[in-house]
Amino acid sequence: MTSLDEDLPADVPMDELSEAESVDEDSVPRQKIEIDNKIALERIRDTIKLDPSLPWTETLSVTYPAVIEVDVDDDLNRELAFYKQALDGAKKAMSLAEKHRLPFTRPADYFAEMVKSDAHMERIRQRLLDESATIKRSEEKRKEREGKKFGKQVQMEKLQERERGKKEMEERLKGLKRKRKGGLDNPEETDGFDVAVEEAISDRPSKRPKGTGSEGKKLPRQARDQKFGFGGPRRHSKQNTKASTDEFDAPRGGSGKGGRASKGGVKRLGKSRRMSARGRS
Repeated sequence: MTSLDEDLPADVPMDELSEAESVDEDSVPRQKIEIDNKIALERIRDTIKLDPSLPWTETLSVTYPAVIEVDVDDDLNRELAFYKQALDGAKKAMSLAEKHRLPFTRPADYFAEMVKSDAHMERIRQRLLDESATIKRSEEKRKEREGKKFGKQVQMEKLQERERGKKEMEERLKGLKRKRKGGLDNPEETDGFDVAVEEAISDRPSKRPKGTGSEGKKLPRQARDQKFGFGGPRRHSKQNTKASTDEFDAPRGGSGKGGRASKGGVKRLGKSRRMSARGRS
């Protein structure tokens, strides 16, 4: 009996002991050993390679001259590289077959099924088209997001420009109000204040202020009143005065039909007279 059996108690069943001592196989680390035995590989290749002195008609082998460097996960470009490789080999084989006078095309009465069926190749083609369409849609969505982002940026710039214009107009009005307070003692500057307010609100200052002549000089009060109107209170402006009351010969305008001139011409006959005249004719 070993030392392990001596340490175990006598009342422990053997089946429980086997379960306790068992080791999980998944917990044991395994390492795959890879050996690059170049000598052995070359020896095996020498046993299966064809004699290079054999004519091409015996081997029918063609080699693609370029090295394919394509991402293995890129299905579209990988299948395209395979297609180019197969097309290049077919062209070379066709020229060599014509050179050695070998039949290259398949006879019309010969049926040879492909390794992959047409339905399988159609599924592959459809999958590639779907992937290409998905890539195109994602690109369009990305451009749309960028366009929306640019549109929002333009909108924000317009709003900021409006805010700046609003602040500038408020500053102009504040400055004009301060000037107005300082110029209350000079009543001749009231017209200039009104013009400045209009220019500040319109945000397009006129080249020549209103109330000026062709040479840029300010017109006198009488000329301005004659050109632009009185500009003062208009109460009682249409009431009669003593001079207008004494002028009896002046025509007085009024409403109604009394002032109209009578129209010339023959009056129209009544209905009975028209009917009788029509019966006589």
